[in-house]
Amino acid sequence: MTSDERPTVSGGMDPLGDIVLTVRGDQNGNAPDYELPPTVPLDTAARILDIDPADALVQAREGLFPERVFDVGDDPGVKFSVPVAPLIRRVGLDPVREALRPAE
Repeated sequence: MTSDERPTVSGGMDPLGDIVLTVRGDQNGNAPDYELPPTVPLDTAARILDIDPADALVQAREGLFPERVFDVGDDPGVKFSVPVAPLIRRVGLDPVREALRPAE
């Protein structure tokens, strides 16, 4: 898949039964090109969008973060999560994949 293609993003289950996003670049293939988590922590989303994490936290609390933000956890307004699909649509698949790639 080239970086200028618009991938198809849908929900699925990985072999362990966890919900993942299946990202397909080739509509003719059966296997997804990538499996990504449905959401990422706010600081990861900020890194993908090239926003300072401290600024991202302020934006999330004020409802000004550029993507939808979910308030998660037991302490409201402290921990946030951001859906991955809109991030892929905004910046493309490659920056999201790079940010989510495990450290080698």
